[in-house]
Amino acid sequence: MTAAPASQAPRPVPRHLAGPGAGRRLLGSLVPEPEHGGPGVVAGAFLVLMVGFGAIYSYAAFAEEIRHAFSADPASVTLIYALSGGSCFLVSAVSGPLADRLDTRMLAGLGMMLVGAGLATAAAARDLSGVYLGYGLLTGIGTGCAYVPAMTAVQRCFLLHRGLASGIAVSGVGLGTALVPPMAALLADWGDWRTAFMVSGALAAAVGVGGALLLTSPPVPSAAGRQQASPRPRLRDFALAYVGVLLLGVPAVLPQASLVGTAQDLGLGHRQALMLLGLIGIGTVLGRFVLAALADALGRRAVFLACCAGMSASMLLWALARDEAGLRVFALGFGALQGGLVALLPAYVADSFGLGRLGGVMGALYTSRGVALLAAPPGLAFAMAAMAGHAVPLAVVAVLGLLGTLALARMRRAM
Repeated sequence: MTAAPASQAPRPVPRHLAGPGAGRRLLGSLVPEPEHGGPGVVAGAFLVLMVGFGAIYSYAAFAEEIRHAFSADPASVTLIYALSGGSCFLVSAVSGPLADRLDTRMLAGLGMMLVGAGLATAAAARDLSGVYLGYGLLTGIGTGCAYVPAMTAVQRCFLLHRGLASGIAVSGVGLGTALVPPMAALLADWGDWRTAFMVSGALAAAVGVGGALLLTSPPVPSAAGRQQASPRPRLRDFALAYVGVLLLGVPAVLPQASLVGTAQDLGLGHRQALMLLGLIGIGTVLGRFVLAALADALGRRAVFLACCAGMSASMLLWALARDEAGLRVFALGFGALQGGLVALLPAYVADSFGLGRLGGVMGALYTSRGVALLAAPPGLAFAMAAMAGHAVPLAVVAVLGLLGTLALARMRRAM
């Protein structure tokens, strides 16, 4: 068997970054693999994630208008978010393996055009099914076409600072979330939700495709190179990872779908409640920078698992909150911990299963997040209605997240 090309071999840790004090030196700078355009790849991933998830998470800003426009019940409108988020991660089963074989720019560019088309389709919808098709499926599928390929490219461009690079890239999700309230307020001055969707669709296509063009990635290894770089994933560890990501997906997706509603139940106005999403976005940006940088210095495994456990436990803060101050504390804390989790998950997968089949492994794992997004928001809405409150259902959600953390902790240490 021939040796893998030198460009595919893991790079040794530079001497000045090894030994005592390495953590401080690792935090000192972000060191890309320059021949693969590392900074540009991170910037491109940042932009496509900002556009895609900004579109998905803007659901809360327009849910009430859409509900009144079609005289729909709350559960029917919640399905929009479930469809967009669920299809985003379920399509990863296709986009992930394709990321191991095709040009990343093509996949991400196609995805961003689908996001723009989805928003335009929803703007022209004559009934709720048109919103399901456009804002639900097309926007979700478009984001899914870009997400795993973009994050796979980031993992392949960085070795020493993989956690920080991932954190910067996925902070685009946090910025997209933080921009939802001010963008909604600005677009409200121009017209109704249909106008907002048309304008957002055009901006999404332009900014998203521009970001996709930055996603140059290292040469995709041949089938033999993939086999040498990364053997087939261990079945036991993959099963634990899948169950862990699935269970953690439940607490991870619920605030964007239900926090505004529970805040209004406590007496907050719509704009006050919507600002909580902005706080989540700010928290995620901080978490993705700070926690991801610390992870490279202190150990990605330990920091990642701490984020998983902390995010799950934060559901209890939401359950116990009785005023705006309590909800603000939850929003910031949840945002920071979820930001660390989302930032470090791709790096954790890359560290555990290798780079050769990374797109396929990530794509398969992320389908579990799609299942969680499809099931969790309607499930929480049903449980809250049945129990006339959100405290007990959210406590159950916290337990599910902690069980997911335990499953991930039982995986064998990274290869």
